[in-house]
Amino acid sequence: MRLRYAAIAVLALGCGGSGGDAYSTGPEGTGTGTGTGTGTGTGTGSPSATVTMRQSDDGYGTAVFSFSPAAVAITVGGTVTWSNEGGGVAHNVTFSPASGVPANVPNLTSGNASRTFPTAGSYAYQCTNHTGMTGQVNVR
Repeated sequence: MRLRYAAIAVLALGCGGSGGDAYSTGPEGTGTGTGTGTGTGTGTGSPSATVTMRQSDDGYGTAVFSFSPAAVAITVGGTVTWSNEGGGVAHNVTFSPASGVPANVPNLTSGNASRTFPTAGSYAYQCTNHTGMTGQVNVR
């Protein structure tokens, strides 16, 4: 009988009898982070920004069009320059209607076009030639 109790005790201890799950996650971190995300936070913008009009491949032979970066932040009176690196693919910058929005950029197959933003606000835009090619200028 004593041998049976001893075997049960050994099994209980061998199975971790402490009740824990054997995983340790350690203490929670207290770091401050140094990321460079592209959110629309409340920080100040730069006096100017450059946005590249891009064409890439999705890996399956389909062209993917984008503005890079998709969002920029500038100061009031700042300038955004759009640069078409596509070489022969026409892109435009068509702003959503809003007070203080600058003139649209017509089709551009190469080169650059710039617009100045005299009024604070967020200005969404798109390339009407390519569905899903969108961007935003945040003026602070």
